Amino acid sequence: MTGPGYVFCETSRIRQEAPEFQNTLKELEARVMENSKGVWPGMSYGGLTPREKQFGRTTFLPQFFADEAGDVLDHAHLPADWGRNNFRILYTSLLPGVFPVPGWKTILVGGGAPIGVTPEDIRMAWAGLAFTTESIHVSKIRFEIGDTRYPIMDIEEVHAYEMPSLIFEEGFEIPEETNFLLKGWFEATGKQRIVPLGFVYYRRKDSVLTE
Repeated sequence: MTGPGYVFCETSRIRQEAPEFQNTLKELEARVMENSKGVWPGMSYGGLTPREKQFGRTTFLPQFFADEAGDVLDHAHLPADWGRNNFRILYTSLLPGVFPVPGWKTILVGGGAPIGVTPEDIRMAWAGLAFTTESIHVSKIRFEIGDTRYPIMDIEEVHAYEMPSLIFEEGFEIPEETNFLLKGWFEATGKQRIVPLGFVYYRRKDSVLTE
């Protein structure tokens, strides 16, 4: 099943049945790595264990983002039973921000300083989204990256899968300190896990380490 600019598949079968994801990652990796070398001159790629004058690579971490109320999803996030170092967020008409459901709610914003921009020394290669909650309440999404506001995507096809992922045909490159917003149309309230797929390049180790 396909839509404009994306394809759905079962998350557990991405490697076996979704060559689109591998193609997206390969193209995205080459593009973001080359651009990162240009932005961080004098540094080479060091993989998962970068040495001096090298930038590294890791997964998407919740601490790179904040919720609708502007609280970063790190070890200090409140309430403690959701959103603490994970992507589980409770969406109601009052939480995490006062916007009615059904209606548009913010899923994730950049968790840098100020809130709303991506963190310093972090460059994101965004290939898709995994919906890991048993009951999915989101039927549409839309991105804002920098000055670009992307068209609304209808994702009601997620209900045809047990544990769906949405894979972009062409991934997003999100530079450091860039305005970022992901919103969703919520049809019902409840906790949701909407997890970014892809990887992140980082310049400083302390930007990906927590206490």
